[in-house]
Amino acid sequence: MSPIENETPPETINYKTIVYWSPELKRLEGVKQGSAIKTKALKFLKLNLVEYDREKKEFHVKPIKGYNKTTYTIKGEENHLACNCQFYRSVSMKWAHPICSHTMAVKLWLEIIRWNKGGKK
Repeated sequence: MSPIENETPPETINYKTIVYWSPELKRLEGVKQGSAIKTKALKFLKLNLVEYDREKKEFHVKPIKGYNKTTYTIKGEENHLACNCQFYRSVSMKWAHPICSHTMAVKLWLEIIRWNKGGKK
């Protein structure tokens, strides 16, 4: 389903409703592996696996129980995040703007926080 063009934006969003309002998710359309990145990123949000380490100024995406055992580290600035996962490293040399499910989860997590604090779109 595409973003709701003629509807008033909601006051708050979450991992279920961000799919209708996120410009980040829209950028995945037509990207190879875009659907898999989106699905996994939303699962990280649903399971509340994204954290921010204020001391180190980096994000961590914890593993999905029963799927893997590695916590990934995401560093950088909001417009360019880098992840230490194998997929990100493999596409970082091929894609102009590399992305993985972990960096997408962090971007969506930040969008939700910003939206819910009153900074919609």
